[in-house]
Amino acid sequence: MFKIRWDITEEKQNWDIGKLFSLTDKYNGICLFTSTEDESAGKNIVGINPVHRFKTLPEIDNFLSLNRSEENIPLLLGYIAYDFKDSTEEKGLYGDIHENIFPELCFCIFEYYIVADNSDNSSIKLIRVNYPFKHEKLDADLIFNTKPVISGKGKTIYKSSSLSKTQFENGVKKIKDYIRKGDIYQTNLTRKINAGTSFKPVELAIRLKDSNSIEFGVFAKIDNKYVISTSPERFFKIGNGILTASPIKGTSPRYKDESLDMKSLSDLENSAKDKAELAMIVDLLRNDMNRICSNVKVEGFPLVMKLSNVYHLYSAIEGKLTTNRFSEILKALFPAGSITGCPKIRACQIIEELEGKGRGPYTGNFGYISFNGNCDFNIMIRTLFFDRGNISFNVGGGITLLSDAESEYRETIHKAKNIYDALNMEEVWEERYCLTEK
Repeated sequence: MFKIRWDITEEKQNWDIGKLFSLTDKYNGICLFTSTEDESAGKNIVGINPVHRFKTLPEIDNFLSLNRSEENIPLLLGYIAYDFKDSTEEKGLYGDIHENIFPELCFCIFEYYIVADNSDNSSIKLIRVNYPFKHEKLDADLIFNTKPVISGKGKTIYKSSSLSKTQFENGVKKIKDYIRKGDIYQTNLTRKINAGTSFKPVELAIRLKDSNSIEFGVFAKIDNKYVISTSPERFFKIGNGILTASPIKGTSPRYKDESLDMKSLSDLENSAKDKAELAMIVDLLRNDMNRICSNVKVEGFPLVMKLSNVYHLYSAIEGKLTTNRFSEILKALFPAGSITGCPKIRACQIIEELEGKGRGPYTGNFGYISFNGNCDFNIMIRTLFFDRGNISFNVGGGITLLSDAESEYRETIHKAKNIYDALNMEEVWEERYCLTEK
């Protein structure tokens, strides 16, 4: 393993998110961005010109241990795919179902990092890292001369769904049968939508960013493929030795009509089904966190998250970490209970049975780790994957004994509506039957 040094400069440089996306695309980077209704809140972190990729948890542990310092500067940017779950439990527990399109564990260090605060679009923090080995170096002037992306006109053609409406609804009924038999309390069921698009990846990233106000956005280029995430959900965050998790459970649509919108919110806040579902996942996460934390407590239940197209219920859970090894933290928490179900292992087995294919990075976690051990990871929902003009994204939800099969299918369409609109996807009756009149 190797130790690194770095230089930090404040550069007077006008920037916008389009320029950061262009840099990410041009120099094989990763951009973690925030796009909230408060345009001055949050920051954007970009790594460009990758010089090393970490592929195992022990390698990450060793590198972080050797380079630990008091600096709260993002160092490792990357993700853990949902299918990596097979590596965190004993062999034979799962069905060895993998998507195999993206790497299942991918963390990179870069020659340059850019930290751009949304409250100031006239300057950036530029971090250049010096490595003790030869690598292809990038001229800083190229960074400053990069032009922002301009979104063009395009179209997206719907191809298929991994589960038809009938298959999805039968899956809901099967999960309810498992609940009655005592196998599980809840399971998350999803389906993948496939399409072809004429948009470029950077154009898709801009359009998806503009489609919603989110805190945990990602635009990443991995082996000439792209991950574009507009996730509203945090998996976990670590700051000053405190771990925070924020699970989401419960969704209701938003409406332009204020009275309908307020009724939808009221129905969600008073939904016994949604509050019970959230309570189960909060209890699961408290149990997971107790493996690596002391003094675990729930700070808010339930809380309401307001997005442009839906309302969500969520909670906040905190605990004091008892380890600083990333591998131990990940193995205790991964995969996130809010996108598996409860109990987690049996829920994952049922997901494999009913979905029939690996999820790849979807419902995995993308984020960063700093020199001082602080980190922040999303859950990759509302996430688009691009590969040579082909795109895919998943939609789904948690199924409980109180779930109605057709309503659950309808919820997947409400969750996908912003993505359909952002992609300029053709009208598809199979997908939009419950949102539009035939």
